[in-house]
Amino acid sequence: MNIAMILAGGTDSRFQMSVPKQFVNVYNRPVIVYTLEAFQRHDEIDAIMVSCLDGWQEMVRAYAKQFNITKLKWVIPGGRDGQASARNGILALKEKCHDDDMVILHDSIRPFVSEDIITDSLRVCRIHGMGVAAVRTMDTIMKTQDGLVGTDSISRYAIIRIQTPQAYRMDKLWDVHEKAIEKGITGEVDTNSVISKLGESVYFSKGSDLNMKINTVEDVEMFKALYKMRQEAEKENT
Repeated sequence: MNIAMILAGGTDSRFQMSVPKQFVNVYNRPVIVYTLEAFQRHDEIDAIMVSCLDGWQEMVRAYAKQFNITKLKWVIPGGRDGQASARNGILALKEKCHDDDMVILHDSIRPFVSEDIITDSLRVCRIHGMGVAAVRTMDTIMKTQDGLVGTDSISRYAIIRIQTPQAYRMDKLWDVHEKAIEKGITGEVDTNSVISKLGESVYFSKGSDLNMKINTVEDVEMFKALYKMRQEAEKENT
């Protein structure tokens, strides 16, 4: 069984809108619905769980009914950070999954995730026990303490940007999060960060610059523009 765990537990005080960014409406659909629809459409996804911001669980269930997200099986409380939200989901799934089932962690605020990115994450996971979407950076990278002055330049060939989806075998996911608690590793933004803190390797799958993460109001506007362009391109091709 392949389960998509959508991480929707976060808030961001820097996001200058009246609702959390995963619930912002874009063309009469909340951002999280676009994300849910991507996994609903994917043939290899059997079920969906949402690790959700407290107070929004019933809204997610209502959205699932409204937009026909039939694969949604569980909505659980999220945590204070990405690590905690994922752990809540893992604990909820432990008795429902086999060791070789795959759990695909994905940010609710990455609504442009494509079918082939999901597929490749699962493919790499079958080989290595994990498949973490990643993409090379084309920009020059510099170290800075204050964001005003740079010190050392870092080769862009030594840097890779991590995204979601991140697929893991259930037994690997359980082991990583249990070890993290034993070693006092908490407060990480995502599971691959936990893995690196444990001194283990992270195996990469396909990512994309179009697999954007909505962090700012400007990102919402960019998503609107890209979505409109995609809709127009699809009309031209039909």
